Amino acid sequence: MGYQKKRLAMRVITTIVVGLFALLFIFPFLWMLSTSFKYEIDVMEFPVHLIPQRWNFQNYVTVFTKSDFPGYYLNSIKVTSLTIIGELCITTMAAYAFARLRFRGKKFLYVLYLSTMMVPGQVLLLPKYIYFQNLHITNTHLALIMPGLFSVFGVLLMRQVFMQIPFEYTEAAYLDGASHPTIFLKLILPLAKPGLMTALLLAFSWSWNDYINPLVFLSNDKLFTLTVGLQRFQEDASTNYALIMAGATVSLIPLIVLFLFTQKYFIESFASAGVKG
Repeated sequence: MGYQKKRLAMRVITTIVVGLFALLFIFPFLWMLSTSFKYEIDVMEFPVHLIPQRWNFQNYVTVFTKSDFPGYYLNSIKVTSLTIIGELCITTMAAYAFARLRFRGKKFLYVLYLSTMMVPGQVLLLPKYIYFQNLHITNTHLALIMPGLFSVFGVLLMRQVFMQIPFEYTEAAYLDGASHPTIFLKLILPLAKPGLMTALLLAFSWSWNDYINPLVFLSNDKLFTLTVGLQRFQEDASTNYALIMAGATVSLIPLIVLFLFTQKYFIESFASAGVKG
């Protein structure tokens, strides 16, 4: 009886702690959503009112009319879509090679590939800029798409997913005369659906929220993505937080919708992803 009470108390404490952390993490989102419906003069009021005292829906109208916000939205959709397609194609094929193929130097090449994660992305900005200038692709969306095609973390994630698929399946396919492309497309990828959905969600999040690359490689206002385009709501002497929060709220909609559709696979993938050699 004492053990059950102790266990119940621990569950209550754990629930309270997790709930407090959940509130801590969700508060910035609630503040953003609340601010997007406020008048600018009410944004910095104290104490903070998560439910606006005066509702201002005009912020969302202004977001779509004051600047080329719809254009920024379409640019983000274009860049993110092409990046995701290219990244998933490349990372899944590379992960299949590291997980299923046998070739000399595979482990060394894999470790060497993973070691590139230790290089901060900011260190590579200048070399990438010079390289893209030589290719004459600066100030184009291609300069945003190319860096996202080669995701080391994506290869790491998909390799672990492929390693969990029993090798007996592929051996049976070999005996039936299936080639590597057939096994990859018709056997491995369908079985790796949770991992693919997780990789898709992460790739979408990274590309959609990318700020530094558009800031460095783009100068044409018509090519800006949402992350850079939101700066247009900054005045010369002040920042209109209500408009920025309205734009940020609208920009989060695709990410939230995608997560709602893929959260089952996302949780399933990480719950079952034991790190195997």
